[in-house]
Amino acid sequence: MRFLVLSQVFWPDNASTSQHLTDLAVALVNKGHDVHVLSSRRGYEDPAVRYRERETYRGVQVERIRQTGFGKKRNIGRMIDFLSFNLNLFLRLLFVRKGQYQVMLGMTSPPLVSFLGVHAAWRTGCRFCYWVMDLQPELAIATKVVRKGSVTAWILMWLGDLVFRQADRIIALDRFMKGYIEERGAEPAKVFVVPVWPVMTGLDEGPRESNPFRVEHGFEDRLVVMYSGNHSIVHPLDTLLDATLRLRADPRFLFVFIGGGVRKQDVTSFRKRHGLSNIQQFPYQPRELIHLSLGSADIHVVVQGEGVVGFTHPNKIYGAMFIGRPILSIGPRPSHITDILDECPGNIQVRHGEDELLARALLDFADRGRPLQEEAGRRNREYASLHFPPSRLIHQMTEELEELA
Repeated sequence: MRFLVLSQVFWPDNASTSQHLTDLAVALVNKGHDVHVLSSRRGYEDPAVRYRERETYRGVQVERIRQTGFGKKRNIGRMIDFLSFNLNLFLRLLFVRKGQYQVMLGMTSPPLVSFLGVHAAWRTGCRFCYWVMDLQPELAIATKVVRKGSVTAWILMWLGDLVFRQADRIIALDRFMKGYIEERGAEPAKVFVVPVWPVMTGLDEGPRESNPFRVEHGFEDRLVVMYSGNHSIVHPLDTLLDATLRLRADPRFLFVFIGGGVRKQDVTSFRKRHGLSNIQQFPYQPRELIHLSLGSADIHVVVQGEGVVGFTHPNKIYGAMFIGRPILSIGPRPSHITDILDECPGNIQVRHGEDELLARALLDFADRGRPLQEEAGRRNREYASLHFPPSRLIHQMTEELEELA
C-alpha cells in the first residue's frame, strides 16, 4: 500500500507529534508499505532551524515544504506561518495524481491541514484518516486567541465539521475526545480511540543517585519535581509556580522545567522576579537521551488546562508512568488523566489554583520516604506496561490504517 502523510512536523523535529508520527511511519515501512511524508522545512520550536528539502529516513520518503519563519512570539506571525505552510501544501497537493496513494493520513497541526487533505483525498480517490492530536479552533477559543462567536471561529468550526463528516476514519486519543468529535457530526462507527505511546528509546534502570542527568546537573539528593515538555498557554503552569514560591525555603525540593513553548519565558521571569534558586530550566532533550532526563525526576508534573478536556491530550503521563515515576496532576476532573490516576494510588491530584494544597501534598510526599515513593512509581510502571505498551499501540495504529484500503 502507498500512504501519504500530511503534517507540519516530522523527524528530526523533537515535537511530540513528530516523534509519534515518525514511529508510525517507520512501522508502516517495516510492514512493507510505501510511505511519503509532506512536512515543513522549518523547526516547530525554532523556525531558524532548517531541514533538508528531500531525504529518506529509515525507508520513509520525506518531502519538506517551504513556509515563513516568524515563530511563536506573536500570534500574527504564527498565523502567517500556518497560512504559508497551508498555501504551499495546497499547491503541492494539486500534483497528487488519482490513484497515486491508497490512504492519506492528516494531522491537526497546523490548523486546516486535514481540511486540505480530505479534499485532496476525495479528488484523487484515496481514503482519508484524521489523527486528532488536538482540536482547533477549540483551543484557540478556550485561550481567547480567537473570540467565541466570531466570524473567524464560525468559519474554522465549519471547516472542521467538514473534515469530521468526510474522513473515512478518525483516531481520537481518549474517550472525551471521541465523544466531542461525535457531537460535532462524525459517525460513531468511524471514530476509534488509540492512546499515544511513550517515545523513549530506553529506560533508566540504574540507581537514582547515579542517573547521568542528575549527576551532570548537580541535583544531588534533592526531591526533583519535573515538568518536561511544551510550556503551553493551554496548560498553564501558574499553580505549579506558586507552589515553588511556597516551598522556596525547604532545601529538599528542586523544581526542574525541561522543554520550550510560548510560556517558557514566563517560568524564567517568575524565577528571576522572586529570586528562586529552587527552579532550574533546560531545553528539550534529544529523544535518545530523554529516558535519562525523565529518569532523573522523583515525581513528574502533568498539567491539563481548564475547559480543554476533549480538545487536547497531554501525553507526558505515559512516558512518566512507563519509566516508573509518580505523577503530580494539575487540572480538571474528569479527564483522561484522572481516569488513569484514579486506578493508581500514591500519585497527587490537585486542581488549578490549589497551590497551597499542592505544597502540602508535596511535603507529605517528601515525608513518605523513598520506599513509598518508589512503590507508587512501580505501580505506575506496571499499569503503563499493561495498558500503554508502545509496540501494541503502534501495531494498533498500523492496523487501523491498513483496514482503510
